[in-house]
This record gives sequence, C-alpha cells and structure tokens, in this order.
Amino acid sequence: MNEQDFQLVLRAKRQIDREAAMRSFFFVGICFVAGLRFLGFEVGFLYPLLFVVLFVSLVLNSDFIANFGLVSKRDLVKLIERHIHNDPETLTRYSEIKSRS
Repeated sequence: MNEQDFQLVLRAKRQIDREAAMRSFFFVGICFVAGLRFLGFEVGFLYPLLFVVLFVSLVLNSDFIANFGLVSKRDLVKLIERHIHNDPETLTRYSEIKSRS
C-alpha cells in the first residue's frame, strides 16, 4: 500500500465515524422530542429543525448529489482489487471463489 491508499482508508474510516455520529445525534434528538411531547411540552420548532439538519446531512453525504471529498464505494473496491491482483495467492483464491458463484 502506498501513501495515497492509506489516506483513502483513513478518509473512509473518518466518514464511517462521522455517519455513525450523525445517526446517534438524530436518534437522541428524536427521542428527546418524543419525550418532551410525551410529557406534554409542545416544541414545534424542533421538528423543522431536525428535518432541516437531516436533509442537509443527506444531501452532503449523498454519492449522487454532493460528493465533497467523500470516499465512494467504487474507490474502495478499486483499492481492494488492486491489492488482490498484486498478491498471487490471494488472486488465486479470489478467482476460485468467483468461479464458484
């Protein structure tokens, strides 16, 4: 692996961590709003706020709409295939598995 491959892997790991944090934020936000609603508090401004944040994050994390420095699945597959083709033993196992399916 060269430096560029390591950078790609690190960017992919940061992207996964960022997406997990966003999911946690939305889950806690929805539970918080639901808890307030259950207790009888009307917080109408939180619904549009959560929707806007969710929509913006979906747009920014989309592969088709706005791909701002995100690692695509295609890039990761290319990286894996490149390393498979560099190792003859792994290439043999890969071709055997591929021929069975």
